[in-house]
Amino acid sequence: MYIDLQRFKRTLCLKKYFQKNPIERECTAGIYQHTELKEKSHFFPRSMISQEISTFEKMVTQDIEKIKGNNKRNNLTANEIKALRQLTEDKEIIVKPADKGGGTVILSTTYYEEEAYRILNDQTTYKKLKGDPTMEMKEKFDEFLDRGYALGVINNNEYKYMKISHPRRPVFYHLPKIHKNSTKPPGRTIVSGIDSMSSRLSEYIDLLLQPYVNKTASHLKDTLNILQDLEKTQWKEHYILVTSDVSALYSNIPHIEGITAIKNILERTNSLPPKQIDFILEGIHLILTNIYFWFNEDFYLQVKGNAMGTNFAPSFANLFMAEWEEPLIQKGGENIILYRRYIDDILLIWGGGEQSLEEFIKEMNGRNINIQLETQWSKEEVNFLHLTIYRAGYLNCEWIVVFCTGTQALHRDMQPVTVREDFPPSLFTFSSLAKEVV
Repeated sequence: MYIDLQRFKRTLCLKKYFQKNPIERECTAGIYQHTELKEKSHFFPRSMISQEISTFEKMVTQDIEKIKGNNKRNNLTANEIKALRQLTEDKEIIVKPADKGGGTVILSTTYYEEEAYRILNDQTTYKKLKGDPTMEMKEKFDEFLDRGYALGVINNNEYKYMKISHPRRPVFYHLPKIHKNSTKPPGRTIVSGIDSMSSRLSEYIDLLLQPYVNKTASHLKDTLNILQDLEKTQWKEHYILVTSDVSALYSNIPHIEGITAIKNILERTNSLPPKQIDFILEGIHLILTNIYFWFNEDFYLQVKGNAMGTNFAPSFANLFMAEWEEPLIQKGGENIILYRRYIDDILLIWGGGEQSLEEFIKEMNGRNINIQLETQWSKEEVNFLHLTIYRAGYLNCEWIVVFCTGTQALHRDMQPVTVREDFPPSLFTFSSLAKEVV
């Protein structure tokens, strides 16, 4: 609470200071597009601390002192606290969140490390390094940012923000995919690169790519987005529900093909100057060819694809997939009633027969050898993201959408009335077209 009080005190002083000393901002209009990225300010105009602010601080501090004491009651029992401490200190287990569904998974340390090394021993994707490459890579990134600043592609604020003096080394871990196998779950690889060498350059690139992602025709922002699309779709008896999941998309996008896809999209829109496009593409190449991380005292380099955990990875994957799917959508023609994609998860409503659908899926898998899909289809029900989408044999076959939380889906007609009425709407959203008998 004391820290929050000091932050509030600083905010009051800043407001007073800038009211008396308004900033005349420089015109930043120019040929290059800039972001709002900048180093966090620690400026504290202490001369603005007035008698009123000091009195307020003193009164709040006194109130804080009154509520201090040792009479706090823990919301855990003594046995629960003991068990939690034992779990924390147990080196034979590892606790991780599930890859999907919001569950918590306890794994043996032996299995966790076996799965990690199974992933890292894939020599087509990872290469073990002899030592820590941080300083060598720092020189590359510094030289790149120096050139961008000299050309004016990045401004002073962006330059200072992206040039990290003391970068952290990225760390590798994996999340168990218990929806694939509950006893020996495969791992989804994550590279945690917070404050690493490439993290802020990646953030800069992501901010510039995001507007293009949002404009792609198939882009899904979230679950509510697909519900809104389903509302607009009139179901017909012969339609087929199809879902596809791209296998290991992030690590399977070839560097050159991914960069080429970004280049095509940026040049088609003609909204950025050529030098800035070149800077973005070179920055992407620099990040992709220098993805390194630490695991169990060893350093590794990722030589293929992108790492999940990189700031711009979702935008990179989205735009690559947008280029990949465009000719397929055109070829599908009138048979495609609805086509939406959330990064690597595709929802398709097919208006042709099953034979033509099988041919279309074959075309999808043959479009790029690196992009292979796991596909399911049904005229009755499919699972997509956190939704189970199904049609009923009544009420003109309109949509009924059931939200799923955790690892199991509980249909609405199986839930107590109190749950149905009181469940937060933000977590239990239904299509307004969906009608049901309760």
